Amino acid sequence: MADLVTAGKITFRGRRETYTVTPGRICIRDTKASWEFSCAPATRVRVVRIPRHLVLSHAASPKDLGRAHLSDVTAPEVRFLLNFLEAIEKSSAELSGSASARKIALDASAALFSGLLSGRPDPGFRDHQNVVLVAAKNAVERNLDRHDLSPAVVAKLVGVSLRTLHRSFAESDESLMAFVRRQRLQKAHGELVRLGRQASVSEIAARWHFSDASHFIRNFKSLYGSTPAAYLRNLGDGRDTGH
Repeated sequence: MADLVTAGKITFRGRRETYTVTPGRICIRDTKASWEFSCAPATRVRVVRIPRHLVLSHAASPKDLGRAHLSDVTAPEVRFLLNFLEAIEKSSAELSGSASARKIALDASAALFSGLLSGRPDPGFRDHQNVVLVAAKNAVERNLDRHDLSPAVVAKLVGVSLRTLHRSFAESDESLMAFVRRQRLQKAHGELVRLGRQASVSEIAARWHFSDASHFIRNFKSLYGSTPAAYLRNLGDGRDTGH
């Protein structure tokens, strides 16, 4: 189980050690072990549970599960875990329809939990391109509004090396920055449709960090087949005729 405290404080007491979890910290522990705990008033916590037998299957020794791991959420291995778990949560609808996808997601999460509990986060597992790709895409989607969203920034957000990040995208259909551009274009498209004739192409281009309106228009046409202005005209014509 992982307990991520966002407000207040939780104290866990085991047979030999005590762990105090404050906002911005996470505690990963084996619930089969004997724990006493107390919460400060108004404590808020996010809880993630992974089946024990799956975590155990990745552990170097069963003794690894007898301890807890306490860390800041800014630690690279914890950033990686949280990005991956959030991506899984966002994909819950797709996972519900695929037993094999659920198994892969659970197995990956269990391996990450096991690595943290052992005190030796498995760098080899984090090098697994598909898992890194999922975590990286989630980090990009959460930070599209950042003007400095570069490969180096994404690698830091995810908690992997720049080399590992690039290698994960090398096996996919597009580069990291191509994915960033496509996501920003989709956001811009949604804004364009919502605002309609009131939309300012220059303002939308600036808001989604395209260098200028011309750059935005070229990329928009490449993805949607027409310029923003023509796209809005066609959309308006469709609405006017009831289509």
